[in-house]
Amino acid sequence: MTLLLLLLACTTDPTPEPASEPEPAPDVSPPAPTTPATPATPTVWSRENIAGFSPALPSHHAKTPAVLEETPAITQTIARLEAVVDARAGDPGNPWAIAHGLLAQGADWKLTNGEPAVDWLFAEYAETFPVSGRAYVRFPEARGDVRIEPHAEMILKVLTEIGVSPDHSVMVGGEPYTVADLYRGSLLNNYLQPERNHSSFHSTDDMAWALQGLAAWAPSKMVWVAADGTPMALDSFTNFNVAVLHKEMEDVAQAMKTGGTFERNGQGIFRYTCGGAHLLQGAGFAVARGFGDEKITPIFAQQIDLAYYRYGRELKIYNDAMQRYGEEYMTQLVVQQLKFTGHFLESMHKLAAMGLYTPSPAQKKVLEDAATRVALNVDRLHRMGIYDNLDALRAKNEQLYLDVIGDSAHALHGLKIALGQDVVRY
Repeated sequence: MTLLLLLLACTTDPTPEPASEPEPAPDVSPPAPTTPATPATPTVWSRENIAGFSPALPSHHAKTPAVLEETPAITQTIARLEAVVDARAGDPGNPWAIAHGLLAQGADWKLTNGEPAVDWLFAEYAETFPVSGRAYVRFPEARGDVRIEPHAEMILKVLTEIGVSPDHSVMVGGEPYTVADLYRGSLLNNYLQPERNHSSFHSTDDMAWALQGLAAWAPSKMVWVAADGTPMALDSFTNFNVAVLHKEMEDVAQAMKTGGTFERNGQGIFRYTCGGAHLLQGAGFAVARGFGDEKITPIFAQQIDLAYYRYGRELKIYNDAMQRYGEEYMTQLVVQQLKFTGHFLESMHKLAAMGLYTPSPAQKKVLEDAATRVALNVDRLHRMGIYDNLDALRAKNEQLYLDVIGDSAHALHGLKIALGQDVVRY
């Protein structure tokens, strides 16, 4: 039963861990220059001048180099996932789900009440906060029992990923703002000094969304001072996240080195939301955007090999659990396998589109297998009646209901990227 509990513990939003754990293993400090250099001094943005900072959209729009052939099964899967996302993520009262729906359906998506999803999120759930006499925008973690942004800058990450303009006008508290005011507020709100254990984040599992969101619209060598006075550099923030990913994947790396396998005992990367997929995506996005030191390039490159090595072995863990525990926990296990395969498909196609690797023939077969298994898991949930009885599921298990919505959205986004329908902006 212990194994089953650990498998089912990979929910969308696990309990935050102390920010002091884990410590990054590798030394990712910048190498000493061998020749004198006089680079242009970047502007240091702070509470005094950040109102003048103008974020810019990323210039690269790329598709995966390993485009998936659309089969009837994939077409049917997309239709089923879109129906679930439109109906359930489109709930105006569930901002966490709305963010996932936007990721899957794009910036022009509308909610079940007919309102534009982006505008509704700001009007209903954003708030302002003052810094040096000026108001900036943020999303709170929750409002009462309503979860809004359980991970720092999750909504900013989604908005930048789907191509919303920083100049897009929104209403917050009945007053006009732009999405750029959210970005500027994010710079002021987020800080990390590992050597002092001083951080705005709940844990290392809370950083990946902020890293991707901030990296999306930042110039090279971005440096700023948070509202509390903490100096920040996007290169250092990237280095730290890559170092954390490296450390947390040590068990998988050791298994690959010896040709063995690994256990899912709630250790390392398996303590992270969605098995660390967001950490992999956020770190990879920042690296693709040119942030971090050269020393982290081979460190991150290893993570791609580890992800493929992990794929088949983790699937076996899920399949063994299904055989062992039978129908009693089948819904939870199928949803968890959809989470794993959907996030894998999304992650690996994103990393390939950003030029971080070129899938080999063997890796292309793995990507095809992941898409097939997404379709099989969606079909199984359909045949089990889960998608047709989501209200009953919610009444019994709110977290499982949210997992179905979130994992369906990520699987849909992954399939659209795999088919070349969605571009990756970086």
